[in-house]
Amino acid sequence: MYVTTDVLIAVVIREEVSNHFPTVTVTLRLHRKPLYYTVNLIVPCCFFSFIALSTFLLQPNSQDRLQIGTYAFITSIIRPHFMLGV
Repeated sequence: MYVTTDVLIAVVIREEVSNHFPTVTVTLRLHRKPLYYTVNLIVPCCFFSFIALSTFLLQPNSQDRLQIGTYAFITSIIRPHFMLGV
């Protein structure tokens, strides 16, 4: 499994206030790895842009032109749902 973040700083503070419950405050400073953006944002955008532009290379009356455009549109809508795990 690829880890997308690194924990830079982890601070845990326990406070006790009179007449109240104790409070625990956890502060994390995370650093997201740059490959995350490359794999999940830049590569798919370039791929879908290439597919959308490739439809202009086909004949105007070709049915494949409509199918490729529909494929690019539907994939660009469905892909974020798979990333979120919905």
